[in-house]
Amino acid sequence: MQSFRRVIVALDLSAADQYILRFLAANAMMLGIEKVYFVHIMPDFTLPKHVDVEFQKLFAPEYPIDEKVRDKLGFDIQDALGEETTVEYTIEVIEGKPYEKLLHWTRVKEADLLIVGKKEVSEGSGITARRVARNAKCNILFLPMNGAGEIEHIVVPIDFSLHSLHAVQAALNFKNRLSDTAIHGIYIVDLPPEDYYTRSRPGTGYRGILMESAQIAFDSFVKDNGLSREELEMNFLENKQHDIAGHIEDFALERPNSMIIMGAKGHSPFETFLFGSITEKLAERYNKVPLLIVR
Repeated sequence: MQSFRRVIVALDLSAADQYILRFLAANAMMLGIEKVYFVHIMPDFTLPKHVDVEFQKLFAPEYPIDEKVRDKLGFDIQDALGEETTVEYTIEVIEGKPYEKLLHWTRVKEADLLIVGKKEVSEGSGITARRVARNAKCNILFLPMNGAGEIEHIVVPIDFSLHSLHAVQAALNFKNRLSDTAIHGIYIVDLPPEDYYTRSRPGTGYRGILMESAQIAFDSFVKDNGLSREELEMNFLENKQHDIAGHIEDFALERPNSMIIMGAKGHSPFETFLFGSITEKLAERYNKVPLLIVR
């Protein structure tokens, strides 16, 4: 059973931290977390970015800024997780370039999962979703600032590739820990130009052939990989918006407390899910639901 035993969580003393900590408190068991490294990276210890830390430093100049930040994070973490938490954690305040240091720590700690907050407006941390998603070697979870609570629905875009199988397996592992979690598979059928709709098979059209082919591919996907239809509700949608990433987001938003799980790469006879297209588009947007990228 897949577990994210060793997790690195990037905190930056912004409002996003509260949503990250709230999510961890609600979903640590589902994710199988055992050890968390909370990491805050400062470009320069002598030039703190956050006004509240600098203001308080004026009253205690002998209080090193990194210790002040560590204590502030410790208070927030304990408040969110509670004193009775079974999750072991440490807090690290590091000096350096945020993006480079964060990736370095994922390698040093052999992390199973990296958790990063997503903001609607970038605050210039240097940790951009696109760069992290492309270069981190571990699984990545992007959390938006919308107060995500305990996950009730998992949305898994499927293109019948090995990478989408990994996403389905991760979702099933989570369901094994929390049986009330519902898994929704989704395949977006890419539509051909309008003049193709009626060129073939009378009464069905090219659109019907595409939908039928997708369902046949799913049947083979389930059979070949020993999956259970009872645990995976499959949905076939037409790409009417010509925006697959948008369809995935809308589908997830229709279900409360949802999380999207996607493979880092994929392929499809009708639409390419190569990393750099659909997965990357979702990673770089300001998503309103958590996005987990599995490798």
